[in-house]
Amino acid sequence: MVIYFIPILLYWFLFCHVHPLCEVFLGYISFLFYSPAYLNILNIYSLCRIDDISWGTKGLDSAGFGKNAALKGGWKLLKFVHVFKYVFWNIIVAAVLLSLGSNYQTRFWVTFGMVVMIGGSVGLKVFVALVYMMLYKIRAPKIAE
Repeated sequence: MVIYFIPILLYWFLFCHVHPLCEVFLGYISFLFYSPAYLNILNIYSLCRIDDISWGTKGLDSAGFGKNAALKGGWKLLKFVHVFKYVFWNIIVAAVLLSLGSNYQTRFWVTFGMVVMIGGSVGLKVFVALVYMMLYKIRAPKIAE
C-alpha cells in the first residue's frame, strides 16, 4: 500500500504542491466507500445485459420474426431469475453477517463455510462439465460415422 504513496510524495517534494496529495487521499476515501456499491451494481448490470446480442443482428428485431420474440421472452425470464437469485442471496448473506454482531471468530467461520460451499459448488460444476465434454468427445466420432 505504501508503494502507491511514494510517487505522490515524490511529486510533492519535487514540485511543492499539496493539492494532488489532498486529491489522492480524498479520492481514496471515496473509493473505499463506493467500491462495494460499484461491484454490486456492475454485477447486476452485467446480468441484466446478458441477452444483449444487438451487434451483428441487423434486421432481426423486426416484427416479422415471431420465433425471435419467443426466444427473447425466454431470455427475459432467464435473466430475471438470475438477477433475482443474485440479489436475494446477497441480501441473505448480508443479513447473516450483520446478525452475527461483533464476534469476529463466528463471522470468520460463517464466511469460511460460505467460501467452501461456493468453491465446492464451482468445483462440482467444473467436474461435471469436464465429464460431459469427455463423453461428448468420445461419442462424437460415432455420431459422425
